[in-house]
This record gives sequence, structure tokens and C-alpha cells, in this order.
Amino acid sequence: MVDSPSFRRTIGSYVPPRAYAPGTRAALEKLGYRMVPASTPRQARDERCLPDLRIVDERHVHLIPPEEDRTPLVLLTATSRAGDKDPRIVGYAPRPATLEVLFPILQCALENTPRTVVRASTELPGSCVRADQRWAGAVLSLSELGCLIRTSEPMASGLEFDLIFPLPLHPAGRMVSTRARVIEQCGEGVAMAFEEMPNAERQAVSEYVKGRLTGR
Repeated sequence: MVDSPSFRRTIGSYVPPRAYAPGTRAALEKLGYRMVPASTPRQARDERCLPDLRIVDERHVHLIPPEEDRTPLVLLTATSRAGDKDPRIVGYAPRPATLEVLFPILQCALENTPRTVVRASTELPGSCVRADQRWAGAVLSLSELGCLIRTSEPMASGLEFDLIFPLPLHPAGRMVSTRARVIEQCGEGVAMAFEEMPNAERQAVSEYVKGRLTGR
């Protein structure tokens, strides 16, 4: 089950829905970004509506209030970058904008400890194996770079072991197996970083997480 949104930031969206790849806006909402449509010139100039960041089509950037409004801008472009020198611009995304492109831009612009990849809440059984030891656990959240796992066994920072967990709809129908390293204790779980995960497994995890967020 994916967590209900707990909004931390408000994003003014000055582009039509088709400017986003399918599922992108819904995924960003699940990740804590309230997406507020503001596509008309009147809305764009309304000083009462000051989001934390604005997503704007490069062709309509002139609708945004004057430069004294320092709200960061992300421009959606026909290509990957544009030549605009407006200091408010913090990133560019080609249309249709995907979750993979927008998320790290929003993180770097708005968060104190930005993430590079998305993660989703999960309810997956997991096994930790080291030498002749095996511990049972539950994967509480997952990204292609690591996870949060709940286990009754004490785990010191830096501990490495093999982590095995099932991935629903895995393309090969296999269990995912990867080397994992303990980062820190986080509430009821232990944060872990994946080490030496094969590219095929990493891609499968990435697609699974994206599917959890976008509903696909």
C-alpha cells in the first residue's frame, strides 16, 4: 500500500495535462508535491498565489510575474535544454515531462537533503543472509538505490549482507537478490544501500517503484 500524500510543497503547474507523461502528476502528489493548475494569464499574475516552484512551458514564461518574484521555475521545452538566462530557472524538462526527469530537479530546488531517485512504500517480505546466518524482515520502502527494512535483529552501521525479496511482476518472475549495506537506524526500520545490484535487477526495481507511484 502506497502512503497517502502528506504535502510539503506546492507546485504551480502552468502547463496542460498532456505536457506530463502519464502518471507523472499523480506520482508527484504521492511524493508530497501538491500540483496546483494555474494555466491562465490572470492566475499567473495573481500575487496571492505564490507556490514554492512553478512549472512553465518555455513559450509562456512571459506570463510569470516580474523578476522580483524569486519563485524557482522549471521550463518544459521541446528539447532537453533551453538558452534562457533567467536566474529563476532551476531546471529544464523535455515535453512530455517524466517523473524521472522532474523529481531530481524538484528535490534539488526545494529540499535540504535532495534525493536522486524516487521511492515507494511497500509490504514485501525480505531475508537477510550473511555467512550461515539468516534474518527475516519486511521491506517497508524501496528505491533502485536502497530500501528501509524492518527486522527484529540488531544491525550496526556498515554491516553488509545479501538481501533477498520478491518483486511483484518481476519480468523474469524471480526473487531479487542484491548485496546491501546498513546505513542507519530509522525509527522502526533500518536504512540500507544496495551494493553491486545487477543492471537488470536495478531496472526491474525502478519500474516496480514507478508503477507503485503512477498506478500503472
